[in-house]
Amino acid sequence: MNFEQGLLCQLTDKKADFEGDCADFKKDNEEEDRLLLPKLDLAGDGVEGDPVDFQKNKTNGQIIGLIGVGILLVKLMSPSPIIVIPFGAIIYGIYLYRKGIEQEKILQEEEKKAKNS
Repeated sequence: MNFEQGLLCQLTDKKADFEGDCADFKKDNEEEDRLLLPKLDLAGDGVEGDPVDFQKNKTNGQIIGLIGVGILLVKLMSPSPIIVIPFGAIIYGIYLYRKGIEQEKILQEEEKKAKNS
């Protein structure tokens, strides 16, 4: 920032002399990935699950949820059903699956931005 001229380019120390895209600009893919990873990790409001693999989270969520439903059905047929654990597994499975969906949305938005730029 220059108080006399306004915003200046860090490469040329001059005001922008282009329309649209700068020919000297080089995209830093590592920086872009570094900024994307925290978004993926925080998807779903927590730290459980894989921080970047949405498909793994969706699959694990489905498996854990189905295991919870299976245990719930078995427990309901037993003489003294204790159903707290199956509900925990079902809720955790849903949570992981939703985290995977949120991560997938973030990645799709980033792909759209990359195509448009």
